[in-house]
Amino acid sequence: MARNILSSRKVRWALLITIFAIAAATAFAAHPKLTEDTGTQGRGNLELELGYARSRAAGDHSFQFQPQLSFGATPTLDLIIQPSWIVEHSSAGTERGLGDTNLDAKWRFFGREPWSLGVRAGVSLPTARDDLGLHHDRISPHVTLVATGDFTPFTIDANLGYTRVPGDVSQRGGLYHVSTAVTVESQQRLSFVVETALDSNPDRAAGKSFFQ
Repeated sequence: MARNILSSRKVRWALLITIFAIAAATAFAAHPKLTEDTGTQGRGNLELELGYARSRAAGDHSFQFQPQLSFGATPTLDLIIQPSWIVEHSSAGTERGLGDTNLDAKWRFFGREPWSLGVRAGVSLPTARDDLGLHHDRISPHVTLVATGDFTPFTIDANLGYTRVPGDVSQRGGLYHVSTAVTVESQQRLSFVVETALDSNPDRAAGKSFFQ
């Protein structure tokens, strides 16, 4: 799960409407979005996604670049590596450097039209410098259950995720994530996506988390 989601100071509703072109074959996963789908790459195939995020909280600004490389180990199993680069601006100055790195696997374990089910799970490794990520002796496990319904030309994706963040008394140790996305495909060339997400507030001082 991406660090920009977990670092939000508030429980956020995000409604994103995006229009974009897709030129990928049907054997590949869908265009990158916040909500994971059950699509896999297929044995021996690679996919590179380039994503970034900007956020602002109490006058501080942060930027995160997070590429993701997925390799199809089997027709239903992907192996994923996702490093990150972070820039944070605050009143104390600017910090930049490597963020934490996710090592994941995504497995589609069920498929019967129109539904398929999968799970993406892994760990975040403390590769960040200074205070840009996890403590250097900590590993953060995470898991996301994934459901995809194909009702051509509509596709529905839904996620339920949990992340364990150890070693910081100021932050909640367990963080939850719920999201859903609806995609409408037009003539196999354009896709219209409506997406919404709800996340736990990681800051203990901010009050009760929505999920706790």
